Amino acid sequence: MAKFCPHLLTFTLVFAIWARLGNADGFTHHEALDEAGKYNLFWKFDEEKIEFEAQVQTTGWVGLGLSPNGGMPGSDIVIGWVKDGKAHLTDRYADANAQPAMDESQDWELVSGYENGTHTVLRFNRKLITCDTKDRVINKDTMRLIWAFLDQDPEEDSGENGPWYHSSNRGVRSSILITQAVPQTSLPDTTYTFDLTMRNVSIPSNWHTIYWCRLFKLPTLNRKHHIVKMVPVITPGNEGLVHHLLAYKCKRNPDTIVPDDHQGHNCYTHNMPGDWRECYEGSLIAAWAIGSGDITFPEHVGYPIGGDEDDGGYVLMEMHYDNPQVLPGLYDSSGLRFIYTPELRDNDIGIMEVGMRVGRGHVIPPGANSFISAAFCDPRCLSQYLEELGQPIKIFANVLHSHLLGVQLNLRLIRAGVETDISRDDNYDFNLQFVRQLQEEITVYPGDTLVMECNYRSAHKNNVVYGGLGTPEEMCMDFLFYYPKFNLHNCDSRPSFDRTVSFAGVEYYTPDPFQVLAPPSLVNKSYEDVMEGVRWTDERAQQFSSYLLDGNFSTFCFGNSNSSAGNFLAPVGEMPFPRGTREPPPDTCGRTASNAYRPHLAALHVWTAALLALSCIVLHNFM
Repeated sequence: MAKFCPHLLTFTLVFAIWARLGNADGFTHHEALDEAGKYNLFWKFDEEKIEFEAQVQTTGWVGLGLSPNGGMPGSDIVIGWVKDGKAHLTDRYADANAQPAMDESQDWELVSGYENGTHTVLRFNRKLITCDTKDRVINKDTMRLIWAFLDQDPEEDSGENGPWYHSSNRGVRSSILITQAVPQTSLPDTTYTFDLTMRNVSIPSNWHTIYWCRLFKLPTLNRKHHIVKMVPVITPGNEGLVHHLLAYKCKRNPDTIVPDDHQGHNCYTHNMPGDWRECYEGSLIAAWAIGSGDITFPEHVGYPIGGDEDDGGYVLMEMHYDNPQVLPGLYDSSGLRFIYTPELRDNDIGIMEVGMRVGRGHVIPPGANSFISAAFCDPRCLSQYLEELGQPIKIFANVLHSHLLGVQLNLRLIRAGVETDISRDDNYDFNLQFVRQLQEEITVYPGDTLVMECNYRSAHKNNVVYGGLGTPEEMCMDFLFYYPKFNLHNCDSRPSFDRTVSFAGVEYYTPDPFQVLAPPSLVNKSYEDVMEGVRWTDERAQQFSSYLLDGNFSTFCFGNSNSSAGNFLAPVGEMPFPRGTREPPPDTCGRTASNAYRPHLAALHVWTAALLALSCIVLHNFM
């Protein structure tokens, strides 16, 4: 018994340590910032402050930063440690890839801190807006969290004896810190479940990121049901590997049906069956990302499945795996569990896409620090379908979407000549797309206009990037979650093709197939040759943007075939890009507010996702 007691005591202490770790009481959000699960971050917030608890597998210093782009320069950083039983915390900022300097205004406040034999735990808070020019505003935009740690405490706060270089213990993770949560409601009395999960997918160890697709058959239902909740099913230990997933109801049943035990295919490659790609034209029914937790629809709406629903009986699930340290030997069977009920809610959820018509008529020049591209939903189209419905629709959530070049996205409503933001993200990240729960539902009436704007950064590009489905191509669109469901699915526009090619010097041409007739210097050149022939600079790109927005746009409208409006609404010619008056943003800190100080509509960290995928988060030096 004497020999057994020390072992029992050791086990009890270890169990107590681990019971305390990972159980941060009172925190509403949690993410593992690294795929190995060594850096766990918990947080909660109110209207004024945000509070974090970092639980990190180290007995040295711990660092967390808010970065503008995933790199160290321009970051707002906090570094802390526990030494001789006393917790230390320092507010810092970085101008370069070097030890971050101490901030004159110490706005990060230490709440508590302790360490054991394996972990350091620090709890600290800060105001969302400090009005310190060295601090970044914490709002509802996408945030790049940079993290680092070292198994050694610093001797001093800064200088040669300050925090030493972290070596490989660093990384970056995009996250949404400030979110608008859906009020929790009790489930109906009668519910059923079905799972969409991957099947032991082998994660390549030579890629930082991969998108994997698998096809599933929905339950066979003889009448309509409503999906009311989704629960993540994550393979233990893969919390940092599974980045986000999307599920699309296929517009029609694919011809290529695989056995239930089939692993699936790498998305956007030649190995994936071509008819699976058509599923992307169907309705998005689920979007989930790291840290999201359970997904619950508001109690007055449900997503319809079964019965006479016009979509197919199959679902394509796309999973984004993030393995920036290219760890070998990783396998995954994660996914979502769907809870559905025959007890129907008051309203069916509908999903409508608004934005730039996808295709090579969408042009993003190279070499641009900022290139604004925008499109809109033709009010003639929108009004016709709303009048057919007989009532307005209410938008309660949305998914802003572009690809790798998008940095700022914005959806606006124009009514009676006044523009109002519906949703925006001034720090957009392709690798963290999500359904944004609006703080207030937006009602859309006949006569309203919806405008989608994307700001792209292509300074690193040497060639024109065109619109398209592939990740290296571009998009500018928004998926609107609304009720009650009506017959309009897509409402898009694009700049006049005449205006696009005339900027490049084309005077006369035939459209199909494209053939330049004048001037002689451009005859026999392809469309791509013509656009690449422009000597693009940042200034020239700005001129191109203004030239397009000052011209006419072609509009496109697509709805159900059983709609009295028909499949397509042919526009009456072209129409100018719509504009309205906009109120300036509030001057929060008594000075001219930058984009970072604009108030933003709420973001739902639950449901996260992507819509056509491929890209990786590139890790930068943290110190």
